[in-house]
Amino acid sequence: MAENTWNLVITPPMKGFAPGYYSDTYTAYGDKNQAGDMVDADITNPSKLTQGLGVAALTNGTQTGAVTTLIKQILSIPTTTDVTWGIGGSKLYKITPTTITSDATYPHLIDKGAVTSEDGESVIAKGDYLYYFYNHSGSQGDFGRLTMSTNTFDDDYGSTVPTGAGVLTNNSHPSCLGDDGVIYFGNGQYVGRYDVDSSNTLSVDELDFYSGTKVVDVRYYNSRIWIAANFPNTTGSNRSQGVVYVWDGVSNSWDDSPNPKIDGKIGAIYVKNGVVYVWYEDLSHIGGYKLGYVNGNRIQELRAYSGSLPNFGQVGEYKGQIAWLNGAKLYLFGNIDASIPASLSTITTATYATGGAFANPFGTPLMASYATTNFNIVKLSGYSVSTTWKTIMFDVSTSIIDSIVVHYDTISSGARCDLTLRYNRGASTLSVGNISYTNDSAQIKKFFYPKQELDDFRLEFSWASGSASNPLAIRKIEIIGHKVSKN
Repeated sequence: MAENTWNLVITPPMKGFAPGYYSDTYTAYGDKNQAGDMVDADITNPSKLTQGLGVAALTNGTQTGAVTTLIKQILSIPTTTDVTWGIGGSKLYKITPTTITSDATYPHLIDKGAVTSEDGESVIAKGDYLYYFYNHSGSQGDFGRLTMSTNTFDDDYGSTVPTGAGVLTNNSHPSCLGDDGVIYFGNGQYVGRYDVDSSNTLSVDELDFYSGTKVVDVRYYNSRIWIAANFPNTTGSNRSQGVVYVWDGVSNSWDDSPNPKIDGKIGAIYVKNGVVYVWYEDLSHIGGYKLGYVNGNRIQELRAYSGSLPNFGQVGEYKGQIAWLNGAKLYLFGNIDASIPASLSTITTATYATGGAFANPFGTPLMASYATTNFNIVKLSGYSVSTTWKTIMFDVSTSIIDSIVVHYDTISSGARCDLTLRYNRGASTLSVGNISYTNDSAQIKKFFYPKQELDDFRLEFSWASGSASNPLAIRKIEIIGHKVSKN
């Protein structure tokens, strides 16, 4: 029997999901410090891998308090110190970093006379006024106005007060405020325009796209309105074309260039540091969702992922990275330092399976979610005990793993991480052991001796038995083995 020793060392920075991680349960493609899979893992500190963030409901932030609808959008810029706003269903919510206001005024019940089924879509602020867009019965919509200094509401403001007052279509109504003091909003196949300051003039169909088009996001950047639209407006797995249009806000047509197109729906767009990011789909394979950016007349792909498209109320930033809700999971793309390679990761999960709004108005992100009759809005707090990290599959056929050495930070009470060896294309598993405060707090590395013969393997780390307040952070992993030749 001939033996050849090998040594595999996994060191930071961890690089997030391996390319094409979604295409194979036991993917072997990627760098050794990339993940074949992960849940709620924090790799934002380049020197370690640790538990992702936990969540805690705001005061009054559940259905037993003040939140009785799914909050679809949260205003990302506070209107005053420690005050922002959320909307969803028939409710307008006043939100602080810790609390959903619950008193005689808030949450405000949107109640337009002679209609029913008010369903909030977006909020935007200008000066002392907050404008809130919603749909209602009769396949129409409207927007209301709140005078924040006096807590005075006019729920049918858009259809009754401005010059050119009119009803909206029953569609998503993303909205943004331009440097010109004008509010721009999506309205089915149209982009509407409300000149708040100079003329109090409303046009619900200022820019008209092709019949069957649906505007899904609007953003103001560089004296232009950037508009994401899909044509035709299909649902499910039906393919359509997504376009990012650019408009000067006054002309009767969009700019000639750039207007990049993709063969698939767009979910949302977001502007960060002069870059227009785009979430879009390619339904031809399992990793059919992509994050890219506008590069001239095309959209340059950055990463593909599996899951779903975010909408305009589910995208933003966290720790200097692009962030979005993918279902109920908060995904990050980027880095905290330009010298570190950009990574795709998922750092936390909302409470319930259906995610609502995501925003970061106070520095600590907020997320909304619901399931059946349960609703909430949470902030990131503490550490997740749902965290898992799984390496890619390493081909070492045929070998015996002699030892595994895990290096970790000093740990506190309750900290624990369990290690499993999965091998032979996932057919077999071996519980290797754990690192715990109870047994291992006096050291910063631990040796495991699985002595397992195998052809391939991956390591799976789980913090399910760990602590939500005292994390366990891994700094380096060494795997030592030897090849076996059977004569």
